Amino acid sequence: MKMKWDIAFLVRNYPREYRFSDQHYMMVDVHQRHLDLLQKHTASRSPEIAAFFAGARSDVYMAVLYRTEATEEGDAMELARHVLEGFIDGIAVLVDRNLPKVCPLVQIRRDEEPNSYLIELGDEGWAYLQPKNPGSEAAWQKRCKMLFQTLFPFFDVVAQVHSRRNTSLSRQLMYSMKMYRHGAATGVFGLEYICKWSALEGLVCGGEPHKKLALLKKRIPQLFPNQSSAIEAKVAELWELRNEAVHEARAFDSDYLHEAPLLGPQIEEVELLFSAVVRFALANIDLADSVQTLWELAASFTLPEWAAKRTSDMPRMSIKKLRFDTKLAITGGGALFDTSESLHRHRKRPMRHALRRCRKFSALG
Repeated sequence: MKMKWDIAFLVRNYPREYRFSDQHYMMVDVHQRHLDLLQKHTASRSPEIAAFFAGARSDVYMAVLYRTEATEEGDAMELARHVLEGFIDGIAVLVDRNLPKVCPLVQIRRDEEPNSYLIELGDEGWAYLQPKNPGSEAAWQKRCKMLFQTLFPFFDVVAQVHSRRNTSLSRQLMYSMKMYRHGAATGVFGLEYICKWSALEGLVCGGEPHKKLALLKKRIPQLFPNQSSAIEAKVAELWELRNEAVHEARAFDSDYLHEAPLLGPQIEEVELLFSAVVRFALANIDLADSVQTLWELAASFTLPEWAAKRTSDMPRMSIKKLRFDTKLAITGGGALFDTSESLHRHRKRPMRHALRRCRKFSALG
């Protein structure tokens, strides 16, 4: 059975001149006392919430109110979040890097009840499962330490003390490692995949503009002679995902963008290939000047046994956006939606008109 859901997002630094409203949503001002109460009762919950309220001043905040019908809270929440993110996607073409920030806290009312409650949103991330075999984690740590030892030539290149620091291969290593790091820092699986694949592609194909898939399928499997057929098939699969993500911008999946592939679970496969290629490149940095000459040495290279992925009993799982019950109820919080005018009477228009009929975001109780 479907219920009515009213959902309020608190947004920081959304330009007032770009507000708009329609039948199911609107944008309203926020009273300072409401910000103060929210900050007082929630800022200690997480660094993200504290950062959102840091230096809170009501004129840089607004609330986006959304009304929908759904059977479950989760369905209503995901639709509302999809809509809000889409609004910010559109505004991004106007505000450069000064993108609006969305508070992790969301206020929700169910079926026009007098009270509302808060939930906390979580972003995409990784969940690391504890291995059943105690030796698995020790083996993985040993693998990482040995990989660290192989990175010393790269650190020397970056510090400009390596004798081969100015070769084309060294420069490509620096570009690829930087791209890989930015992928890890994005916090968005789709962008992480694109960046890490780009880092891999640079070290395998260099500046070759044509037939990159053929080069990838030929060169990478050489590092895995006992798995060459499987690696070639995996490279082709990852390439197809890369094409959709890059050429069609399908790097983001949700219930409302269901044609986009799930990229999070594939990132570890890209990481494994990249670490093997980096190991190969650094082992031959004194012999090769370019990516092209590097791969001429592949037949004589043996990838160490320790350069393997995690064992099956200690997987790293990609986690999509989460929500958590804060256990915080807002007595009388439903008034926020009732006193902000009926959402059903609005049509899309600039908020300079709608604001004349909108009251400010009321206090918590």
